[in-house]
Amino acid sequence: MSKLLALDQSSKITGVAIFEDGKLCKYSKIDVDGELPYRLTEIRNRVKNIIVEENITEVAIEDI
Repeated sequence: MSKLLALDQSSKITGVAIFEDGKLCKYSKIDVDGELPYRLTEIRNRVKNIIVEENITEVAIEDI
């Protein structure tokens, strides 16, 4: 079983989607206010938590 975390990143709102065996099973967004260093740190921490909590095996990030 593979679990993919797909990220549509931004410094204010980052889109999150989780696919299990190719099927979308969850989606949400990470919405953070504050100064840029705080926002980036908070987004990183939330992504790390998602990876651990959801047992993510792969990550895909939108090319900008």
